[in-house]
Amino acid sequence: MNSTFLFVFIVCITRLYSQTIENVDFRAEGKMIVVRYDFIHPKADTAINVALLFKDQQGGSIVPKSTSGDIKNVKPGVGKRIIWDVLADGISLSGKYKAEVSIQRTASSVKIASVKIGSQVWATENLNVDRFRNGDPIPQAKTNEEWERAGKNKQPAWCYYENDPKNGETYGKLYNWYAVNDPRGLAPEGWRIPTDTDWMQLRDYLGGEALACKKMKSTSGWANNGNGTNSSGFNGLPGGFRSGYGSFLNRGFHGYWWIASVGSAGSASCVNLYYTNNAIDDNLSEEGGFSVRYLRD
Repeated sequence: MNSTFLFVFIVCITRLYSQTIENVDFRAEGKMIVVRYDFIHPKADTAINVALLFKDQQGGSIVPKSTSGDIKNVKPGVGKRIIWDVLADGISLSGKYKAEVSIQRTASSVKIASVKIGSQVWATENLNVDRFRNGDPIPQAKTNEEWERAGKNKQPAWCYYENDPKNGETYGKLYNWYAVNDPRGLAPEGWRIPTDTDWMQLRDYLGGEALACKKMKSTSGWANNGNGTNSSGFNGLPGGFRSGYGSFLNRGFHGYWWIASVGSAGSASCVNLYYTNNAIDDNLSEEGGFSVRYLRD
């Protein structure tokens, strides 16, 4: 009896400090789609915004626009409802779908740690948001098939390295070029994704390529004693990347960050820091998944 009571008590403590969306379900009611969910949070006065996303069996995504109900300033509780006027959005649904309700996490809602390097102000962490600046969700691509499909269809997507949220706590998210280049904006309000000129200015201020790389790299996390001094405060981490086919590569060995401007070859490019030397290189792949660092406008 005592051991059973102790087990229940531990479960309750774990649940007490969680913030989750649970029991998502939906059904057609007349001409509307009604989505129900529970919002679990220990503080009753908490208020959040949520987002609704529908996915079909092929991995395609629909972001409902004509919605009402428990979307803005949602308080904790069960039986929350979102009503979607499908006809008003001009959408015809066929086949099987999965509804996803998520807590909004936009770039504009995140406190940004930054450092001034010369005349530039850079964020000191990689971007870790799942929504564009205007609040629209960025589809998450977990499977290799979802990731490859997004690239081929030129659609925005993000993922965690190896699809593990714990990696997101350290390295942020990986984004494809179509998320970076989307007109809805990926960087927070008042910030922007750096161009090639911005990266060159940073490199030159730090003494050129041979010196800048070591000053930009973090003091831990790099393989084979490839750590930097981080004397610039940039805190570059070796977050690796995701190939256009979905493979995860080079965490601990390389750090990759998107360049907002298109390269001379007419393709998207990124800055690449190595663990073995002090080179700052670039890499081309619009379908690949790389980290995003941003600086103040």
